[in-house]
Amino acid sequence: MRYGLSRASRGVTLLEVMATMAVMLLGVAAVMTLVTHISTSNRRTLTATQAQLIAERRLENIASMGCSAEPPCSNLAGLDNQRTKMWQTAQGDLLTVAPAAGVVAREYEVAVDVDYSRVPGSIEGGSRGSPDIARDLVPGQAGSIGNLVNVRVSVSWLEPGRTGRQVVVMQTRVAP
Repeated sequence: MRYGLSRASRGVTLLEVMATMAVMLLGVAAVMTLVTHISTSNRRTLTATQAQLIAERRLENIASMGCSAEPPCSNLAGLDNQRTKMWQTAQGDLLTVAPAAGVVAREYEVAVDVDYSRVPGSIEGGSRGSPDIARDLVPGQAGSIGNLVNVRVSVSWLEPGRTGRQVVVMQTRVAP
């Protein structure tokens, strides 16, 4: 008589346990890689969304200033090539001065470009857009030219793991 277990109920061998663990480890590694990529993507999306909100806010502030009537749009001409820095803290605060040491914050650079046909050199490369910002604004009324500016706000930042600056650009036109 033979003592012991039958072949059907003998259990699992060490080799089978190791193979199962290897497959499970590969699955866990794949899930961790996916979570890391999703987290990175979410951070980039959040950063770009914050940059867009900064650009929108700045553009709305400029548009609310409107163009002065005389001399036409002169109140906006001084904004051309204006550059400022802003910081978004991990707590969600938007700062206009560099945060204190130890505060985690992303730095953004905000650049304003005002293209105005009456200010020589403000239109880079002479490109006045379509429709032309130097056109008569009132159809059939000669001399209503130039009371229109193109305002562009660019918000840029450095993104870890990417080369160069990332940027969000928004623009509008402002008239008296």
